[in-house]
Amino acid sequence: MLVVLLALGWAVFTQHVWEDYYITYRASKNLATGHGLTFTAGERVHSFTSPLGVLLPALASLLAGNASDDAALWIFRFMAAAALAGAVVITARTAARVTPAGGFAALLPVLLVVTDAKTVDYTINGMETPFLLLFLAWTWWALVTSPPRAWRHLGLAWAGLMWTRPDAFVYIGTLAVGAQLFRPSESGPWWRRLLPPGDFVRAGALTTVLYLPWLVWAWRYYGTPVPNTITAKGLFLPPFTPAVLLDWVMAFPRKLWTDPSILAGTFMPAYSYNTGWPMWASRGAAGLALVAALLWLVPRLRWEARVASFAALAGQFYLYSCVGFPTPWYLPPVAFLSLVALGLALGQLAGAARPVLRGGARAAGIALVSAAALLAVAVAWQLRCQQRLIEDGQRRGIGQWLKAQAASPRDTVFLEPLGYIGFFSNLKMLDYPGLCAPEVIAARRRAESHSYPFCWSELIMLLQPDWLVLRPYEREYIENRDREVLEYYYERAKVFDVRPQVAAVPFLPGRGYLVNDACFEVWRRRPGLPGGIEVRRIKVAQLTRRDAYQPVTDSGLRLLAHAPAVLAFPVGPGVRSLAGAFGILPEAYKDPAAGTDGANFLIAHISPTGARTPLFERGIYPGHNPGDRGDLDFRVDLPADSAGAIELTITAGPNGSNAFDWTYWSTLRLEIPPRPARQPQAPTGRGSD
Repeated sequence: MLVVLLALGWAVFTQHVWEDYYITYRASKNLATGHGLTFTAGERVHSFTSPLGVLLPALASLLAGNASDDAALWIFRFMAAAALAGAVVITARTAARVTPAGGFAALLPVLLVVTDAKTVDYTINGMETPFLLLFLAWTWWALVTSPPRAWRHLGLAWAGLMWTRPDAFVYIGTLAVGAQLFRPSESGPWWRRLLPPGDFVRAGALTTVLYLPWLVWAWRYYGTPVPNTITAKGLFLPPFTPAVLLDWVMAFPRKLWTDPSILAGTFMPAYSYNTGWPMWASRGAAGLALVAALLWLVPRLRWEARVASFAALAGQFYLYSCVGFPTPWYLPPVAFLSLVALGLALGQLAGAARPVLRGGARAAGIALVSAAALLAVAVAWQLRCQQRLIEDGQRRGIGQWLKAQAASPRDTVFLEPLGYIGFFSNLKMLDYPGLCAPEVIAARRRAESHSYPFCWSELIMLLQPDWLVLRPYEREYIENRDREVLEYYYERAKVFDVRPQVAAVPFLPGRGYLVNDACFEVWRRRPGLPGGIEVRRIKVAQLTRRDAYQPVTDSGLRLLAHAPAVLAFPVGPGVRSLAGAFGILPEAYKDPAAGTDGANFLIAHISPTGARTPLFERGIYPGHNPGDRGDLDFRVDLPADSAGAIELTITAGPNGSNAFDWTYWSTLRLEIPPRPARQPQAPTGRGSD
């Protein structure tokens, strides 16, 4: 009961709801209201990872009569708090059983778990975390206490883990292996403990029977048992092979040393690394997590603690190798196993014969619990501010504004933070990396760049959403890579900025975390532009002719072609227009007396028969005319039968000199409108074959 009250008290004070809860809850509510288990009604997309994480909120919505999302959230919070209480009770009973000294030694692992800020927060903020910890604690209990018919307990706990999160097999396997490695051999040869006992086989069969129905249903409903979220997050990971696994193992120690962010995140709050929390705290947390992950190497340590430590190390390996980022909701199971291992280790020392060891272990345990409790108080305040200023005061408002401004519910929105904005707008979301949108995954495969947010300009032109929701730095990346995307195709509709309110909070640990989401710009597709235009970029590789005074080269968005120059590239049928920019590099006209005298830019279409159609011509003289400086935009319509080639010509200026004619074409792109919808043919009166 105390654990339930602690969790619900945290919820009342912070009011915190994690962004990803609303990603899942949109599908949950659709299920509860009869629209199917999917993010967008009518589209069967597996937009969630945890089956329990989506089904229990759907049940909560039904219990609330589908009348109140807030009531459904609080019902789910009660379920989650009860699950955490169950995990704590199991951990306490297991620690009491395996720790002969009892008392402080048995209590310490429990105190470390309930004072861990992320564990408590992810219990009430809408994630599946407490259910994962419940089944993880049950698994550990069954392995280290060997109850009667242990295989039933293991089968039920493992099935619960898989229903909670598909990657739980990492912990299922490593806990089982750890128990086999470190459990003392009571009789017979030592190697017998390395063989998988019959209990494991039966437990695995029971797990399969209990989890298989979900896999079968998901396969039939979505066409694949693999969640779209996993496909989106792992799109460009290398195929899993023994060679890749070996590479990961070899690289793991170096990653631990060069990038301690995941280790630090094990015990620190969400996104704490380099966001304003003291670096000494992050380093201390990273060191403590590393110690916990290596305790299994200590021969005299209790074998139950070594099992937990071994699984914690496997969890760190999984996070560093497959996730690669301190994603906070992936960390609580590793933190739980690490805290159990640390608590049992200190408890064992607290029962040592030497007084100095007993006193030191007790002091260390009290210090860890006290530090965790103080950290939790600071985190609770940070999350209270986060919820008030960012989640409710910012992202919820963006979603509601978009809902009011959208032309129809089918308006499309491209963005990264999918949860609040997606739920409260209820529009068609094109999120990065594509958690709810297979279209985004397909566009990412086609894009030249694959990293966030460098690929965004390409994705936007491929997807052409009605709305963009951008952080300022995301917008800057788009402008730096493809300036015309926002200049021509979109207009800024509204800015949501709470940075002054965040700055006004006098005490705010982790301020950088809030600042990252304190400003969003909403961009609207310019009216009058036809939708569905396909844009093809022109670079050096596409040129079939590249004659110039000096070699033609790519320089970012520019094709550097020193005059005189003639460039050409093929163009197929259906292309509507060619757009881009041209100019002369600023260094060429810094000194008008000793610089370029200008240049002439010409564009022509060459038909397959060789007929030449002039499309554009302009001379520029930047040394004397400021209006001719910088990138000069153009857009020309192509002939109705556009098949053939485009020829770009640059000639020297009026004096016939090409000195300092450092000319270029920039952001060249072909624009292809969508094909008209095919009209249904009138019936012919003939019967079908």
